[in-house]
Amino acid sequence: MKVIMLGYRSWATVALEKVKAHKKISKYEIVHTHEKLMKFDLDDWDLLISLGWSDELGEDVTNQIFCIGLHCAELDRYSYGSPIQLQVIDGLTKSTHRIFPFLSDKTSKRAHTHSREYSHEIEFSLEGGIEDIFLELTRTSIILLDQFLSDYPEIQWKQWPIESIVRPKREPIDSKINKQDLQNMSTMDLYNLIRCLQDPYPNAYIEDEVGTIFFENVSFIKK
Repeated sequence: MKVIMLGYRSWATVALEKVKAHKKISKYEIVHTHEKLMKFDLDDWDLLISLGWSDELGEDVTNQIFCIGLHCAELDRYSYGSPIQLQVIDGLTKSTHRIFPFLSDKTSKRAHTHSREYSHEIEFSLEGGIEDIFLELTRTSIILLDQFLSDYPEIQWKQWPIESIVRPKREPIDSKINKQDLQNMSTMDLYNLIRCLQDPYPNAYIEDEVGTIFFENVSFIKK
């Protein structure tokens, strides 16, 4: 099997370096940009694996090669972007990592997971700092992709339940904490907000007429 692997985040590239040794892969390329991807004759390849990829692949890719991605949320409401941050902010301490078919749908408001289909899934932890969560994403990505490649092409697709609730993608301005936020948040709420917005994400911050304080790290001791 000839496989292109697409990813640029450090946790994703670590996983892809492990997955490339799978016994079913006869040829592979690991690429980090869409521009480099488009230099390949995709018709000559069997599978495109995208990992930690933030953007749509586009019809020029998905019409030429079968593509999969990994989605790190169990509930449908987190299918619109920023799933890690939103789940942590909502108080979740664990979730589900899933393989999905990476399709193109210009009418969809979802972030990549347009069909709600998935094949393989595994639970992962949302506890600790963002680097701890990244380690979990690396660990579970290796397991999931090994399972998928071992089963390929006999893949059984399922569909997760749809929800009417939508948690919209976060924007950098959402990292600002105002006085009203502080009055309404518990220490756990504040801890969750800060820890899921550690680098490389826009850090949580407060500001006034004098200046701005950015929260790069945080610890929590429960009473």
